[in-house]
Amino acid sequence: MTITAESMTSWSDTDVADVTALVRLLGHTVDETAMRSRLGRLTPEAGHRTWLVRSEDGRVVAVAGAQLTWTYASDEPTAQLLLLVVDPTARRTGTGSELIGTFEEWAVSQGARRLSAVSAAATDSAHRFYQRRGYHEAGVRYTRIV
Repeated sequence: MTITAESMTSWSDTDVADVTALVRLLGHTVDETAMRSRLGRLTPEAGHRTWLVRSEDGRVVAVAGAQLTWTYASDEPTAQLLLLVVDPTARRTGTGSELIGTFEEWAVSQGARRLSAVSAAATDSAHRFYQRRGYHEAGVRYTRIV
């Protein structure tokens, strides 16, 4: 099976349902209406990119999303991988590697020299995935819910 990441700009109902299910695997509570709204905001025009990988039957089995940001510390943009989730049925097949490679190619093509990935604090397997690909811990992010 050839694994291909597809850049998305429009969303079918089935795609939205599949992405919603994948995001739920990360422990997030989201419904399809909210996901469609979010995907509508996370557009290339807003500095975002979303990629999907499909199974042979067309079902979405993985999704990755990124943004390009400008910082106070650099003259080049930073590319941040905000989301990468692979369905358990597609793990350990190169799907995650295909998505991160697609992200990295896109980031460099946008002029980014600093790439970062957001990973949940309790996801040891994800941390190992990024570390094997040359990513390292670069500080601590603090969050406050108001």
